[in-house]
Amino acid sequence: MTKGVRVVFIKKKQLLPLTLLLLASSVEVQAGPRDQAKKLYSSLTGNTANKAIADKYEKMVKDGKIKAAAKEIVESNQGFYNVTLKNFFTPMSNEDGTQFAPLNDMTATLIGVTRDEIDFFRVFWDNILYQFDGQLITNSASGIPSKFDKYKATNDRLYLSKYDAAIPIYNRTKNNMYEEAEKMNISYSDTSALVQTQQNTYTTRNEAAIAGIFSTRGWAKAYYEAGTNRASFAYFAKNFLCLEMEELNDTTIPDFRVRRDVDRAPGGKTETYKTFCVGCHAGQDALGGAFVYYDFTSGAMRYAEHEDVDENGDIVSVGPVAPKINKNNMFPDGKITISDSWINLWNEGQNAYIGWGETTSGNGAKSLGKMFAETKQVRSCLAKQVFESVCYRTPSSEEDKRTVEVLAEEFDKDGNMKNLFINAALTCIGD
Repeated sequence: MTKGVRVVFIKKKQLLPLTLLLLASSVEVQAGPRDQAKKLYSSLTGNTANKAIADKYEKMVKDGKIKAAAKEIVESNQGFYNVTLKNFFTPMSNEDGTQFAPLNDMTATLIGVTRDEIDFFRVFWDNILYQFDGQLITNSASGIPSKFDKYKATNDRLYLSKYDAAIPIYNRTKNNMYEEAEKMNISYSDTSALVQTQQNTYTTRNEAAIAGIFSTRGWAKAYYEAGTNRASFAYFAKNFLCLEMEELNDTTIPDFRVRRDVDRAPGGKTETYKTFCVGCHAGQDALGGAFVYYDFTSGAMRYAEHEDVDENGDIVSVGPVAPKINKNNMFPDGKITISDSWINLWNEGQNAYIGWGETTSGNGAKSLGKMFAETKQVRSCLAKQVFESVCYRTPSSEEDKRTVEVLAEEFDKDGNMKNLFINAALTCIGD
């Protein structure tokens, strides 16, 4: 196909939503059906198509079955789940933003929700967890190879016969289930191996703690272990709003929720606080109240039941708020946090464009997560990141920006992350 010839085979079956069809069919391309088939395969799986695979999907492209080809690629190749999705979600689970961190319960849950086409926005608040499943190895278990007999006395392993592998059971103080499953290359596309369950059976029995990814061990280790839990919102903004805290800075917001650990005169200058610090803390601390009951100690998430050491060195109970939240007293008249209430002060002013959910206040991470789940910018941010993942470029041109807008609109309608990947890949296979 030569330059200037338009892609028309996508339109034959009208398999894409009309808005996406118009975008895809208006792109002038150089790539022919074979190159498009190969690119579709590699962008979705992270692998290179061999001749047989390229032949198969080239024919489907020529026959106008391009979306069917994309769906088949996704469903028949574990590379979409073990490579593409794992690399996409893993940077969200650590402060370094690296793809090379091990699988954990947070990333496994995001992969599982995508695979099973569950409304993706539930991951911010619902009682969902994905873990690996198999036959519990016990003294009475049959059909398990003798090489795994060493685990029968402890009942701490699951046998996955399809993979001839024994992996640890879920442990709220360790990540070894997920790390070993990843090392053994267990397919995340396998619905009998990676299964949906509920958090309150494994991560915490406190129903009030359940808040989607915010109450997984993976999120807790990354964002509750150190500091005062402000990282939880800061990295939500980075990963799901595509915004750094500096971009949210608004010095017009009242600072009545800024905690007392924030110096009002850093370096001896009150101007520094008034012209910079308050712009982030006023809104961040107001929202961050939702996370003050959480902590991560001794390898596990802790919620609403905390201990501290008194002046005699004795351990005392200090209630639901994690002690670290109020420990540093830089400004005695600052906010002393006594509950997990939150309020959105950024729903007006310069940050109103984010399109926050309707609820403007509440208690706890679940209610805040429900507000996040309704936020327009979450759709736009994820659409942008998915576009970058499968198209291998930042959407900088006006045409690319409009494509991302349409992808976000479609994502908003169905909440289907798998469809978002497929639709994004289809819009750029002719590049």
